[in-house]
Amino acid sequence: MPARKKKARSRRRPAARKSVRKKSAAAAKPPSTLSIAVTLPSPKHGVGPTKFAARMTASLAEEFKPDPTVRSSALAELQRLGFKVTSQGRMTISVRGSRSLFERTFGTKLSAFVQRREMADDEAFFFPAKGAPWKPHSGLAAVIDDAYIQWPHIYMTDLFKSTEPSPIPPRVDYHHLRVAGDLNWLLNVDKVHRQGTTGRGVRVAMIDSGFAHKSHPHFGRRGYRTTTVLAPGATDVDKDGSSHGTGESANLLAVAPDVEFIGVKLDNERGGKGASVHEGFLEAIQHNPHVISVSIGFDMCPSDLSGRRTSNQHLTELPNSLKALEAEIQAAVADGTVVVFSAGNGHVAFPGMMPDVISAGGAFVDDKGALKASDYASGFVSKIYAGRVVPDFCGLVGMQPHADYIMLPVQAKSRQDGRGHDKTADDDGWGVFSGTSAAAPQIAGICALLLQKSPGLSPADVKSVLSRTAVDVTTGNANPLSNEDKGGEKAKVGPDAATGTGLIDAFEAWKLV
Repeated sequence: MPARKKKARSRRRPAARKSVRKKSAAAAKPPSTLSIAVTLPSPKHGVGPTKFAARMTASLAEEFKPDPTVRSSALAELQRLGFKVTSQGRMTISVRGSRSLFERTFGTKLSAFVQRREMADDEAFFFPAKGAPWKPHSGLAAVIDDAYIQWPHIYMTDLFKSTEPSPIPPRVDYHHLRVAGDLNWLLNVDKVHRQGTTGRGVRVAMIDSGFAHKSHPHFGRRGYRTTTVLAPGATDVDKDGSSHGTGESANLLAVAPDVEFIGVKLDNERGGKGASVHEGFLEAIQHNPHVISVSIGFDMCPSDLSGRRTSNQHLTELPNSLKALEAEIQAAVADGTVVVFSAGNGHVAFPGMMPDVISAGGAFVDDKGALKASDYASGFVSKIYAGRVVPDFCGLVGMQPHADYIMLPVQAKSRQDGRGHDKTADDDGWGVFSGTSAAAPQIAGICALLLQKSPGLSPADVKSVLSRTAVDVTTGNANPLSNEDKGGEKAKVGPDAATGTGLIDAFEAWKLV
């Protein structure tokens, strides 16, 4: 049995990518309610995932499923102390409570920080400063492993800025792709559809900002079967003020139009604290999906107190505040769910670097049909998971500086609708964008096609099939910001850290299963 770690008192904050947005910190106010991930002790090891000496893996997840009696005691004690239980996972519990309640319960002092976000507004949050005391309530300390306030997450795309939008996309005067036609042709999806495989019978959950499917005719007129649910703290089930989720979901539905799509919304349209990724993931697994697609993550590079990246040096340890999310992802994979995350856009992305998830990178096809690595997408070797090369393989992603590449439906007058540089109007309900945010749902859709044909495939089987059939990318380089050596990983013959095994080929993968 691995030796126990001494109980850590450090509350290392996940790093965040530098944002170019210029906004006063005074404009962002910390939320009145905190989202908190609570880890539980393992009956076998006596500690939970934040204090386990060895690296958590999917194969170890079963050993860390908490004893039902201890879970019940933890739930009762948390509620008695005044916390609201929002979700329960296989490994962890999600709760919410006030700043004062957290400070009182865990004998600490919280400080206000501001996260510079890549999309939407900057976000303020509370977190224990370095050296803050930590003395949990005695009754609670006996039945939980630890508790961590959840940091604001990053949307893996570019900066963002009613009448019913037109179902017909506007014309722009530069090379771009349209869904579903261009996208499906380049990913070799059309041949799969002609075989009668369209994702029918497969449940796919997508965790994102929101899903304005009812207000845009692109979704209704195509007959997609979609449902949106709210993660704890999210509001307005039919709105998506950023439109990140609305646009990226069109990638997935283009590839697998007959899936049962469950959108898990994170954002709060009324200015309050939205859901954390941990809460969103716990909500997603309640719906027993076959596939989970997430175009969100955290940047594993050092940052200052405002969330700005201070160097490209990669972190060598996963911050404890993310270990609850890590444990739930491992448990989901162990239970047979295929989990797809974006590799990042210059980010050193977690959870996209986890070995048991599918990490979605980026390849670009130009107007002549030439294929190369996207210099917008991340490519790196993880220092947290030794030897883990990111990405596994690629979807279609644009190039620097903005990755304006795929014409996607968005909520009219949303932030994504008003970006300016994509040359669409700021109120037409369409935007041209990509990033590895687009690659993850493309790959998730192809996973659904494979699972319709062969429902018994394990997550490892799906990853193996897609890896073996991808089209090798031999030119170009990944985003230099994801490589601490100052240069983008270069594509070459065979697997590499720029594009993994290459651009996914839906039909070749379909033939193999």
